[in-house]
Amino acid sequence: MTRENGRTSPPVGRSKSELVMGIAIISLILTALLAWVAWTVRVKQGELQEQVRERLELLANSRAEVFGTWLSGLVQQTDKLISSDLFRLYATDMDLIDVDPSFLITGIIPEGKNYDNLAQLTDQFPLMHQTFSDFTSFAGFLSGRIVHRSGQSYIGSDSRMVPLSPVQSGLIKKTFAYPMPHFSPLRQTDNGMVIDMFVPILSTAEDNGTKKAVAVVMLTKSAGTTVTSLVSNTPMSAKGERTRVMQQTEGGFQEIVPWKPEGAAPLAAPPELQSDQSLGFAKRESLGGQTPVFSLGVKIPDLDLWMVQEVDVQDATKSLQDYTRISVLIAGLIAMVLSLLFGAIWWRTLGQNQKRIAGEFKHLAQELEQQRNFLDSINGTIPDFIAVKNLSGNYTYANPALAEGVGRPEEEVLGLDDIALFGFDTGKRLEQSDDQALRTALPVTFTERIFLKSKEHYFQITKVMLKDDSGAPTGIVSVFRDITSMVKAEERKRQAISQTVEALVKAIEFTDPYLAGHSILMRDVASLLAETLKLSPEDKATVEIASHLSQIGKIFVDKSLLTKVDQLTEEEKQMVQKHVEHAGDILRQIDFELPVYEAIYQMNERLDGSGYPKGLQDGEISLQARVLSVANSFCAMIRPRSYRPAMSTDQTLEIMRASAGSYDPQVLDALQSALGTARGSRVLEKAMECAVVCS
Repeated sequence: MTRENGRTSPPVGRSKSELVMGIAIISLILTALLAWVAWTVRVKQGELQEQVRERLELLANSRAEVFGTWLSGLVQQTDKLISSDLFRLYATDMDLIDVDPSFLITGIIPEGKNYDNLAQLTDQFPLMHQTFSDFTSFAGFLSGRIVHRSGQSYIGSDSRMVPLSPVQSGLIKKTFAYPMPHFSPLRQTDNGMVIDMFVPILSTAEDNGTKKAVAVVMLTKSAGTTVTSLVSNTPMSAKGERTRVMQQTEGGFQEIVPWKPEGAAPLAAPPELQSDQSLGFAKRESLGGQTPVFSLGVKIPDLDLWMVQEVDVQDATKSLQDYTRISVLIAGLIAMVLSLLFGAIWWRTLGQNQKRIAGEFKHLAQELEQQRNFLDSINGTIPDFIAVKNLSGNYTYANPALAEGVGRPEEEVLGLDDIALFGFDTGKRLEQSDDQALRTALPVTFTERIFLKSKEHYFQITKVMLKDDSGAPTGIVSVFRDITSMVKAEERKRQAISQTVEALVKAIEFTDPYLAGHSILMRDVASLLAETLKLSPEDKATVEIASHLSQIGKIFVDKSLLTKVDQLTEEEKQMVQKHVEHAGDILRQIDFELPVYEAIYQMNERLDGSGYPKGLQDGEISLQARVLSVANSFCAMIRPRSYRPAMSTDQTLEIMRASAGSYDPQVLDALQSALGTARGSRVLEKAMECAVVCS
C-alpha cells in the first residue's frame, strides 16, 4: 500500500489485474451472448421457413382445389347432356354404322348401305345439331363437337369446324381407350386462353359388364378469367406473395400468363420436380425472373399443370431480419449493462463517488425504456384492432389500426366510449358484450357489422376481462378481426345457389308449362304448410326450394306417359317413377346447404311403405318430405288432368284422409287449417284460376 497526501491508494498492479479480469469476464459473457443470438436466429429461421412452407402449401392446395372444382363443374355441366338417352342412343347408332359420317351433312346415303337406318339418323340430325348447339351456347362454351370413333366430327356447334390438332386427336383417342373426362393443356387463341375438355358418350348397351365409349364430346372453354383470378393477389395476400401457373407440353415447361398476347412464356430452366411430380418447398429462382423466392407447387390431378406459390425471400424473411436486429440489440444492451456494472465496481475500487454510478444506471434505464417503446411500436403495426376499456366503458388504449379504422387520431380515441366511436345502435350492442364478458369472466366471441368511414365491414370480435394481480376486474380487452371478405364470399355463394334454382325452374317452364304451374302452386301450398306447422327457417327454406324443383325429373319422362288417359302398365309406371332418379342426377351435385335433394327424393314415399323409390316407412321419411308429399298430391288433385277433371278442395281432402297410412295426419290437419286462412284462400283462388286455364 502507498500513501499520497495523507490518502491510501491501492497498488497499481492490483487495479490493473482487476481491470483485466473484468474485461475478460465481459468478453466471455459477450461471446456467450453472441452464441445465444446465433442459436436463436437459427431456430427462428427454421420456424419461419416452416411457417412459410405451411402457408405456401395451404395457398397452393386451395388454388389447385379451386381449379379442380372448376374442371369438375365443366364435367358436371356436360354430363347432364351426354347422359341423356337421346344423345346416347344417337351416338350408339352412329357407332354401329360402317359409313363415313359426312352423309349427315351432305344428305347423300352411300349405295349398298341400310337406307332406312341411315335415313333415320339423317332425319334426327337437325334436332341433335340444334340441341347440341343450344347446350354449347347456354353452358358458356366457345365451341363444341361430337367426334366419331373414326376421328371425324359429325355434330358441331359452329357452321365450320376447324380440323383437329394432333394434340386434340391424341386426347380423343385416349378418351375412347379410357372412357373418362380428359383435358388438354391451356392454349392461347383469338378468343384468349382456352382449355379443351373431352368427355365420352357411353353406349346404351353393355359389353362384358361395362359400357364402352361410342363417341367423344370435345368442348372448348374460355379459361383466361379463371386463371387470372387464381394468379391475382387478394387483400389477404402478404407482401411479395404471388401465384403462378406452370404446365408441361410437348414443347417443354411454360408459365401461363393469360394477360399477355402469347398467353404462355417458355421456361428455360424449369424447377426440378419430385418423384410424385410435385414441386417441393425450397429456396430457388422465381419462375418469372431472377428474383430469389421460397416456392412450392401442387400438381392438378390428371393434368400436367402446377399451381406454384411464391414469396420473395426478402419479404418472407423481413420478420427474421427484425428479430435478428432486436436480438443483437438486446444482447448489446445486456453486454452494456454488464459493462456498466463492472465499470461501476471498478470505479468504486478506485474511489469514484456513488453519484457517477447512479448517473450510469439512469442512462441505462433510459436505454431500456427506448427499447420498450421500440417493441411497443412493433406491436402497434398489427392489422387487427386492439383496444382496452376501463370498467366505465371508456377507451384507455387503442392501437394504430383501430385509430386508423375509425378515422381519428390515437389520442382522440382515448376517453371515448363505443357509442361515440361507432354510433348509438352499434355502441349499445358492443356494451352488451362487455357486460357478458365481465359477468361470465370468460372470453366472448361474436360477429358484428360496423360501418367505418361510410363503408360496411364485418368483424369477428373477441372480448376478455382484464384483471389485476389480485384477480379483480379492471377493464375489457377487445380484439377486432376484419372478416368482410369471408362474409362477402358466403353471400356470393348464396346468390349462386339462388341463380341455380332460377335456372332449373326456367328449364321446367321451358320444357313443360304444366309442370311449371304445378311447381309454383306446390311451392305456395308447401310454404303455407311450413308456416302453419311453424317449421324452423331452415326447414321452411328447404320445402320452398324443394317444392319449386320437385318436378325437375319429369322433364326427362316421356310426356305422353304423364298425360296418358288410360291406366299405365307396370312398365310404364316404372318409367314414370324414374323421374326421382332423373332429379337426383341433376340436384345431387348442387350444394344447397339444405337437404333439398333428400326431400325431393323421399317426396313420393308413403308412411305405410307403399311409395317409391325406396319404400320407406314412418320415421324413415323426413318431415320436409312428408310436407312435400301432401302438397304434391293436393295440388295434383285440385288441378284438371287429361284423364279427369279437377277435384274440389273438400273432395281432395276426403280422398287423402281415406288413404290411411299414406300421408302424415298432422300435415293433413295443418293443410285443412291453413286453407281456412286468408292466405289459404288466396292460394286456392290462384289454383282455381289455373284450373280454368288448364281446362
